[in-house]
Amino acid sequence: MIEEENIPDKVDKLFNTMKNAGEKISQALQENDVDIDTFNSIEKETLNFDLLEKDIEKIHTRIEQDGYSVLGSHLILDNEKDLMEVKTYSQKGEKSFVNTVSATVKKVRNIPADILNEMKTKGRVEISLKFDD
Repeated sequence: MIEEENIPDKVDKLFNTMKNAGEKISQALQENDVDIDTFNSIEKETLNFDLLEKDIEKIHTRIEQDGYSVLGSHLILDNEKDLMEVKTYSQKGEKSFVNTVSATVKKVRNIPADILNEMKTKGRVEISLKFDD
């Protein structure tokens, strides 16, 4: 025989599941401290978009040197906060990690037109990156 649940019990169970999932995700993504001292693509708060890929590849290489598998990176350019942020996701064994590197960026050179248009309309752009080995 199947016992029926009432609606308030179902809502409570669903809420607890969602709450626990958020906590588990934040526990699963631990901060991985990798020393990235400079971006070659940034000079005097000006980002040269053509050089950015090499900087992100350098971050990936540095993380891999410590025995982590790089899953990919997430680039955020925020025009309103004058911020560039690179979040790199990695894994070692069963644990997942995130490494965040940020810099102040007030100007951007050599930016592709589609990315520039999105920055102008939304004020920020987010790009997911995964390089082929």
